[in-house]
Amino acid sequence: MNVKTKAKETEMRTKKTTLKQIILLALGLIASGPFDGRAAGLRTQFGEVVLRRLKIGQTYSMQKFLNLPYRVVNTGDEPVTLKVDIISIATDQLKEGYEPLPDLSWVKLDTREFPVLDPNHEAVSDVTISIPNDSTVMGRRFQANIWSHTQSPKGIVAVGMLSRLLIQVDSTPPSEEDKKFKPSEHRAANMDFTLYPSVGRAEDVPLGIDYDLKKAQKISVKLINPNDEKMRFRIQSLPNWEANLERPKGFVDAYNPKWLRAASTEVEVEGNSLKEVPLIVNIPDESQHYHRNFFFAVAVDVAGQEIAARVFYKLMVTTVAAPPPQPAPKKDEKTK
Repeated sequence: MNVKTKAKETEMRTKKTTLKQIILLALGLIASGPFDGRAAGLRTQFGEVVLRRLKIGQTYSMQKFLNLPYRVVNTGDEPVTLKVDIISIATDQLKEGYEPLPDLSWVKLDTREFPVLDPNHEAVSDVTISIPNDSTVMGRRFQANIWSHTQSPKGIVAVGMLSRLLIQVDSTPPSEEDKKFKPSEHRAANMDFTLYPSVGRAEDVPLGIDYDLKKAQKISVKLINPNDEKMRFRIQSLPNWEANLERPKGFVDAYNPKWLRAASTEVEVEGNSLKEVPLIVNIPDESQHYHRNFFFAVAVDVAGQEIAARVFYKLMVTTVAAPPPQPAPKKDEKTK
């Protein structure tokens, strides 16, 4: 057996093993549920991260370059062991326009195992992406998944969670200036802030008026800035073909994203503080808009930075039912 054939077989065995582990972990999650009678859970803001215009031959630190390390919070009631892996994925599970990462070694975590993660505590790991100095990958898009899973002290799998890392390699070779630049030692954007919550649901929304979701249903965008310096944000509703977010079942993309707007499209949040931004929806009063489920993708951009860095807020809106038809006036009423 030649070296290439052996390497290929090893790769296939690794993929099968990884997929088998995922299936077993998923079954473990369903079968075990809360362990020891207590709730288990994980939370991360690192749901999907897009990295654009990365140059071949460069290494990027998510912590140093974006101030966006991989963070996972144990939302359960028990200490757990947390493990984090970079995994390959099947072609049918890829996001449209992306291909599997050619080599998992492109992405590394500085910490992959957390033996004891207490309740409400956070595990943090830097993620580094190294693009090989290979012209054949220029202009291509790659996807890697980050798989976090917890174990109880008895070794039973409690919770598993996937995050997507989407890598877009620049289509042009690095210039001499690019080669001197060390992105892993440079911060081009600061993503150290919290958008909370990241999902909203509004029911029985009337049509044809400016409907303040904060006043009516306590739905708003909350921005938390933990940095000492102030941060500026832009908030806008985007068409979902641009945001490309997964719609909840039973919902359709809003026909016009401008039906939804933030009370302030530009927001400044002082250091170590929180700001709440109301959302206002105005869906035209037309028969086809009654009793519908509309999905809005709201982009929150960090303004005034070298590279575009954004997170998304998902809003689900259910409109009111159509009013009952009015009975026709009686003939004697017409005469009067």
